[in-house]
Amino acid sequence: MDGLNRRGFLKGSLLAGTAMAGMAVMPEKTLTAAIPKAGAAEPAGPGPEYEIYACKYAGPLVKKLAMALWNSGWDEDSPINFYVWAIREPSGETILVDSGCSPAQAAARKIPGYVNPVELLARLGVNGSNVSKIVITHMHYDHVGNVENYIQAFPKAKLYLQKREFDFAVKNPLAQRKPISVLFDSPICKFVGGLEGSDRLAIVDGDGNLAPGIDFFLAPGHTLGLQVVRVNTAKGPAVVGSDCAHLFRGYRDDNPSCFITDMPAWMESFDKVKSKAPLDLIFPGHDVLMQTNYPSVAEDVMRLV
Repeated sequence: MDGLNRRGFLKGSLLAGTAMAGMAVMPEKTLTAAIPKAGAAEPAGPGPEYEIYACKYAGPLVKKLAMALWNSGWDEDSPINFYVWAIREPSGETILVDSGCSPAQAAARKIPGYVNPVELLARLGVNGSNVSKIVITHMHYDHVGNVENYIQAFPKAKLYLQKREFDFAVKNPLAQRKPISVLFDSPICKFVGGLEGSDRLAIVDGDGNLAPGIDFFLAPGHTLGLQVVRVNTAKGPAVVGSDCAHLFRGYRDDNPSCFITDMPAWMESFDKVKSKAPLDLIFPGHDVLMQTNYPSVAEDVMRLV
């Protein structure tokens, strides 16, 4: 059975098994809803050429490889880092992607090497005067947990979050069940919920444009409403993919992390994301190679493109 047929077989088997077991997190019709088919990489459209920076706020944390690469390498240790990202235009205006986790969560979960992402971003010259937008890719604790500090540190900035993600993490009781809640920070979910209707939170629904040359795309699978960000750069379109894959190898091997809420949706999202930029310009959520293989511009701050 070739790779494509194996992938189709896995997708079909998962859908059938989920339906028979009656254990879907959401109704079956949401599994692969409204995910455009993949095609050739699309241009990001006219706009400035931005730089993308990965800011390592914690790590390395050593886990089994199978945690970051679906069921591959239970006997192999693999380090991961924790990042936030900054997208900067020539004027210095900056769009942030994710907030990282809070100091309290870092201590409680014993995550090594933690630095408050607000302090880390200051090394790049990012401050309250030059940040107007913050994209939250998804509501896991290590991507949104520090958002209360971000709201204070960047008073002009508006948060952008997918409706599907907001509705599930904030409003759906299933998010409080142990298999799911272990990756959430309940107080932060309540804090984000309290921003609903304010000028600090934009709840978006599907794909859209954030700024000239910067688009966001719904890419469910890891969570029900994960989104990625595509950016015009000097090298062409690039994607901040967050946890659509934890590692660069995930994109190469067509394999996600073990933390997947909806595997069939992830398969289609993977195809969608890989249609938006060349493979070497799609950046994952936790790979240590973003620290070791890209030029450093400050301590733990790397220019990806």
